[in-house]
Amino acid sequence: MAFNLVNESIFYDDFKAIDSLTLSIQKGEKVALLGKSGSGKSTLLKRMFELQKDYSSYIPQELGLVNNLSVFHNVYISKLDSNSLFYNIRNFIVPCKKQVNGISNVLKDLMLEDKLFTKSLSLSGGQRQRVAIARAIYGQNSILLADEPVSALDEFLSKKVIEKLNNSFETVICTMHNVDLAIENFDRIIGLKDGIVLVDKHSSELTDEDRNRLYHVTK
Repeated sequence: MAFNLVNESIFYDDFKAIDSLTLSIQKGEKVALLGKSGSGKSTLLKRMFELQKDYSSYIPQELGLVNNLSVFHNVYISKLDSNSLFYNIRNFIVPCKKQVNGISNVLKDLMLEDKLFTKSLSLSGGQRQRVAIARAIYGQNSILLADEPVSALDEFLSKKVIEKLNNSFETVICTMHNVDLAIENFDRIIGLKDGIVLVDKHSSELTDEDRNRLYHVTK
């Protein structure tokens, strides 16, 4: 099992972001978290990361890139804990061929190979998002936790990137703002509203009523 939350509640001061939530996610599942802004999706994702830091790659909405570092170095950061201090320093001064080739291969799949040594601050929003995705993939963890990872991408790139993510991680959990994209690319839909789970079913079973409960109808 990847996650097993039982009666989980999370507060921010007096605001209850997650309300007595019980949820299990098995290893190997590809899950989309749906719901309006403020429904608790991002809070739930962060909590999952806290529970499985050693096995998870996490992509926050703000991406967490270092603007003055190149794309190469922003992606290489995911390997800092795996290598010695000397090796890390060497790669920040003169990147070795092995790391350059490895990172270039990941960037190629994301149509970013020409930006390898471009500083992140010079990139567009969609390019920055793909750099964060490349960093997560290069970290080679078994679980991906991503907060709207394709929100700045067009439909073609979104589908390509989600396919790459699903193939790169054993377990994938992403918050999504595009319901149709979630249904097409994920096996399971978990819908949150006001910090509780309103919908939990196979993506093929999601109904118009489910969408209304999550996005339009006041509970």
